[in-house]
Amino acid sequence: MERFSKRNGNERNKGQHTPLRDSQSALELFPTAKVTDTATHLSGQLVLPLANGQWLQIATDELTERERYLLSLSVENEASYVAQPWYRFLVNGVGAMPQQMSSVQWIHVRHSLSADEEKEAVESWCEVMRSLLPNRVADFHITAHDTVFILDQSTFIPIQEVLADTLSAMEFDFGLKLTVLVGQMWSQVADEDWTRIFQAEHQLFIAWQERFQSSRVLTFGQAFLWGQGQEFSLASLRHQLSHMISQQDQLADSILALWEEAAVVTKAAQRLYVHRNTLQYRLEKWLDVSGLQLRNLTDLAVCYQIVLEER
Repeated sequence: MERFSKRNGNERNKGQHTPLRDSQSALELFPTAKVTDTATHLSGQLVLPLANGQWLQIATDELTERERYLLSLSVENEASYVAQPWYRFLVNGVGAMPQQMSSVQWIHVRHSLSADEEKEAVESWCEVMRSLLPNRVADFHITAHDTVFILDQSTFIPIQEVLADTLSAMEFDFGLKLTVLVGQMWSQVADEDWTRIFQAEHQLFIAWQERFQSSRVLTFGQAFLWGQGQEFSLASLRHQLSHMISQQDQLADSILALWEEAAVVTKAAQRLYVHRNTLQYRLEKWLDVSGLQLRNLTDLAVCYQIVLEER
């Protein structure tokens, strides 16, 4: 009992000294700093990721000698992240897209374990993830606890069920707690918009993870609907989805009809005065383009909101 009490006491003390990397705490510690939604790297400015998906921007000349010393201890790890071309492109907004693809999907993962054990476990887990994702083109670490896998979805390969089926086994095998967001399949994106869309989607994931902190595989649709009532903008994601829908012939009308008929394809086809096979073809084409299954009520709700806002 004494050992148990002592251990719990140590854990409580440890929790009391754990820094909160959210925007409010950061500004309390550094009143002259700025909190931004995107990472903008300027000369003489330090930009660090916050736990809520935002970024802390502070002038380096405002740091004390002690703070600069502590920061220098993490330079090596930070440099290894920045060296990744996908990190530079998606996080820093620097350079051109490392590999051109017509349709891209990101898998966002938060993994947690004690610092002295995590690095080796994460690298072993990453190798397993790479074998599970046949269309992976790259992966990179944003922080020590956040990893992103980049998939080429030019030919749609569903991976939601594979990740959901293996999550518990991977957590057990590697001793990691994993939260996964299977991101949206993005296509028809202008070159200058990739960074903005990635950061918006990643911020949505981080905000959800910080709120619930659960082990699960989350779909984009679930995260997007939850994000409607939160205090950050989904405008970039809405705009791109709206653009993708508008490029599909009569898809907006099909979405409205499906919503009115509770995703029953036959009834929706009757409402549209088209053959059932015609509507089915539209749904399958949209699935190949976006990964969104309009017979799934969550995905349908996302698309319905987008169309409704436009009208």
